[in-house]
Amino acid sequence: MALEAGPATLRVFNRILLSIIWFGVNAWQGGLVTYVCLRAIWPSIDKIHNTIPASEGMTLPQFVSFIVFYVLMLPFLYLPPQYLKYVVYTTSLAAFVAQLGLVGWACGTAENLSAALKASSPPAPSGQLGWLFLYGISTTMSSITSGTLSICDYTRFAKEPQSGIWSQLVGAVPAWISNVFGLLTIAATSTRYHAAQWSVPTLLVAVQDADKCPRTRAAVFFCAFAFFANQIALNIIGNSFSGGTDMASLLPRWINIRRGQYLTAVLGLATNPWRLLSSAGVFLTVISGYTVFVQPFIGILVGYYFIVYKQRVLIEHLYRVGKDSSIYWYFHGVNWRAIFAWLVGVVPHLPGFLHAVSSTIWVSNGAAHLYQLTSITSSLFAFLTTVLLAYLFPVKSQAEYVQSSDRDTSVLRSAQFADQMYYTPGLEIRKEVSLGSDQDEEKLAGMKIEGEAFKVRLSAEMT
Repeated sequence: MALEAGPATLRVFNRILLSIIWFGVNAWQGGLVTYVCLRAIWPSIDKIHNTIPASEGMTLPQFVSFIVFYVLMLPFLYLPPQYLKYVVYTTSLAAFVAQLGLVGWACGTAENLSAALKASSPPAPSGQLGWLFLYGISTTMSSITSGTLSICDYTRFAKEPQSGIWSQLVGAVPAWISNVFGLLTIAATSTRYHAAQWSVPTLLVAVQDADKCPRTRAAVFFCAFAFFANQIALNIIGNSFSGGTDMASLLPRWINIRRGQYLTAVLGLATNPWRLLSSAGVFLTVISGYTVFVQPFIGILVGYYFIVYKQRVLIEHLYRVGKDSSIYWYFHGVNWRAIFAWLVGVVPHLPGFLHAVSSTIWVSNGAAHLYQLTSITSSLFAFLTTVLLAYLFPVKSQAEYVQSSDRDTSVLRSAQFADQMYYTPGLEIRKEVSLGSDQDEEKLAGMKIEGEAFKVRLSAEMT
C-alpha cells in the first residue's frame, strides 16, 4: 500500500507493539478474576503449595488461574467480527450489573460514606486543582488512544457511514459512570479493609476473607464471573483483533486477521505480564506514557482527512506504488510533512515524559504541566502543523483532485480520473455496485441517494 510505505509503517508497528503488551496485561487481569472465581468455589485453592519465587510477583494458584483464563479465551479469537457484537453486548451488560451491585453494596453498607469520601484523598495543593483536573481529562483521553486509532478496524463493518458516529458520541458516558462507580467503591471500602482496594480482584478477595459464608462466596463468584467474561470480550476487541488486523496489513501474504490474533495472543503471553504489573514500575510508566508518540498520529489523520483532503480520498491510489500511479506517493513513499508534524507533536513533551520515567531528571514546571496535557496538546500541535504545511507546501495532484470533485453527487468525475467512483459525505448508496474493468461503459443501477431512486450512466473513459 502506498500509505504504508516508508515511515508510515512506524504507526502500524506502534499499534502492534501496544496490542501485544496490553493483550498480555489484560489477560493477566482476567487470570486474577478467574482466580477469584475458583477461590470462591474452592477456598482450599490457597492451600496449594506455592513453588513460584516471590520475585515473580504471583503465586501458583494465580498462575494456574491465568492459564485457565487463557485457554478459555482462545476459542473466542476464532469468532468472525460480525459475531463479536453479541459477545460484547452480553458481557458489557453483565459487567455493568456487577459494577452497579458492587457500588450499591459498598455504599449501602458503609458506616459513614460522607466522611469516607472526604478522607479518601488529601486536598489538592494550592494552585494545582486546575492542573489536576486537566490531567484527569488528558489521562482519560490517553486510555482510549489505541481504540481511537483502531476504530477503523470496526467501522469498516458498519452498514452506513454514519453508524459509528452516535456510539463515539455517547461512548464517554458509560466510561465516566464506570470511573465514578470505582471511586465510590474504593472510598466506601477503604476503611473497613484498612487500605484502598484499587483492583477488583483484590477487593473481592478481601470481601471473601472478611466473610467466608456461602452467601458471600456466591456473590463474590457471580461478580467475578461477570468481570471474567467482560475481560475476554475487551481483550479481543481492544487488543487481539487490532493487532491481528495490523499484522495482516503488513504481511497479507502470510498472515490473515485470525492468524494475527493468535500470534498476538502468543506474543502477549511471552511478555510475562505478571512481572510487568508487579515489579516493572518504570516499564509500565513508559508504556502508559507511550501516548506521547502515538497521539500525534490522530492529529495528523484528522488534519489530512477533514481539512486537506476535505473528505475526498482516491481509494484506489492508496494501494498504488510510484509517483506516476498514486497521488499519495509523495517523495519515494515518504511524506516529510507528516514526519515533521509528528515531531512537532512529540518533541515538546519529551522532557516531561523523561521526568515521569525518572524523577531524578529535573524539568521546569511548564514542561511537567505540558506533559500532563499530552493527550490534548500533542494531537493539537500535530494537527495545526499538518494543516499549515499542507497550505504552504501543497501537493498539486491532490489539490487538483479535491477541487475537481463534485460535492453534489456520489459519482465523482474529473478530467484526470474519469474512471473512478467515490463516496461523498451525506449521500448514501444503498446497494453495492461493482464495475467491470474491461468495459468502456458501465451502468450503475439500483442506487438510492437521499431517498430518490435513479440510474446513472457512467462513461468510463480509458486513459
